[in-house]
Amino acid sequence: MLSHPAPALDDRFTATVRSLQVPEMCTDSTAPLLYWLVRTLRPQRVLEVGMGYTTPFLARALRDNKEAYEAEKALLGTAEGQVVQPLAHAAYYDEPYEPRLVCIDRMTDTASSAPRAWKVLEELELTGVCEVIEGDLRGSSGRVREAVGLLDFAWIDTWDTLAFVREYWDLLDPAGGVFAAHYLMTYPEGRAVLRYLESLRARDNGRLEMLNLREPHRFGQNSTTLIRRTRDYVDPEDLRPQGNSNDPTGVLDAG
Repeated sequence: MLSHPAPALDDRFTATVRSLQVPEMCTDSTAPLLYWLVRTLRPQRVLEVGMGYTTPFLARALRDNKEAYEAEKALLGTAEGQVVQPLAHAAYYDEPYEPRLVCIDRMTDTASSAPRAWKVLEELELTGVCEVIEGDLRGSSGRVREAVGLLDFAWIDTWDTLAFVREYWDLLDPAGGVFAAHYLMTYPEGRAVLRYLESLRARDNGRLEMLNLREPHRFGQNSTTLIRRTRDYVDPEDLRPQGNSNDPTGVLDAG
């Protein structure tokens, strides 16, 4: 199929990453969510703070995106392309897609699966899209900027999320950059981070989107927050070909 040249999250992948799973980290549902977010958004420059079970999901998503991009581009203008992807936006493929994942981790937490994550990436042949910055979150933003520039997507799984927001906010692309943060909803320090994020709306001219996803069956580590910067975002034009409404209900064409 055009969208998935390789099986998504196949049995080999699932079996290999299982060794990284730490039940207390509660990312068993979050990791596949991150995979599909990256598959959908197709970011080029991705940051992960806190390596572990989620790392191969992010790396696999970027690799699958790259393969999908190449397969789709090859079908542009062909009869097969018109059948499998009739609404392809050809201009999207004018820019190269070379995704990169930068991971920050101290690699010193004995309870973390971070030290084993790189070996799993090697086994899954995913190291080609990854770079590790070994060290503390604080003070590493310059190295991140040097490695990838502005960020399209960031995944933050650390108790120091507030430090990330304060130091890395300007690294998140203001034209639609997204970051996901683990576990902010249901403990005092996390709620303080949410309030701080709300305060940044004024700094971004009110253009900030936030969604909190709660996992009601857990006592702790039980939420994921998605934040999207839209300060410099420009709404896309209607890209539908003229004469092709793509509006079966007629709502859009009624006026």
